[in-house]
Amino acid sequence: MFFRDGDTPDEVWATYLVVVPIKMDLGKYIPAAFASQLAGQLSTAGPSAYPLPPVPEKFDGGLAALERLAELRSDDLIDGGTLRMSDPLYALQPVTDIGTQYAERCTAYITAATEAVESVESPGQSGGGGSSGGVDVDDLLLQVMPDREKIGRLARLTGTLRYALDGGDVRQIEETVSEMQRVARHLSDKFHPTELIAAAQSPDPRAAQLTEVYLERCYRLVDEDYAALAELDTRINELRGT
Repeated sequence: MFFRDGDTPDEVWATYLVVVPIKMDLGKYIPAAFASQLAGQLSTAGPSAYPLPPVPEKFDGGLAALERLAELRSDDLIDGGTLRMSDPLYALQPVTDIGTQYAERCTAYITAATEAVESVESPGQSGGGGSSGGVDVDDLLLQVMPDREKIGRLARLTGTLRYALDGGDVRQIEETVSEMQRVARHLSDKFHPTELIAAAQSPDPRAAQLTEVYLERCYRLVDEDYAALAELDTRINELRGT
């Protein structure tokens, strides 16, 4: 999660939110001198996202570097808005509030995904005499997966596909395209997933660049950055020669 400094907007301050899968009281591990200041962040009343560090630190490299890091790690990236970083303790409450909302969404996603798997694996499931062995669990998970994660999966599969194309691995190409098409079925047409996949497997010299622009367009849509779409669509048309 990152913030911009109200006094110096070009600076980016960030912290890493950890949503632990095991319930615990982190407060008992914190020295008493700090426990009172971090009481809100260490609350275990509901789903919690523990920020490390507790107060955002200045991130060298700016937002572009942070976006690349999040993509490499397959992390979510949350824009927390603007804070007055000259007073670090002022940031505690916003970090807590946003962290709690994020933890609640993570918990809801995990619960929905778990229920989807359990409904498939349940021996008492009815279905016209058919067995659960014919049900695609991964397809059910894609139904509850957030769009950002679906796009992240497409981005990773794109890298695999380009590598397979360079090596002439026909089997890997077919399997990767099939997996990309599976993900695409769970994305709205507004993301242009079919065009993205076509560009990713194209031998055209401009295909790799076109694929990157399609992926960037997907992320902009998820972020609701509609102002950037016109320029990206223009670049797509130029690369397609239309």
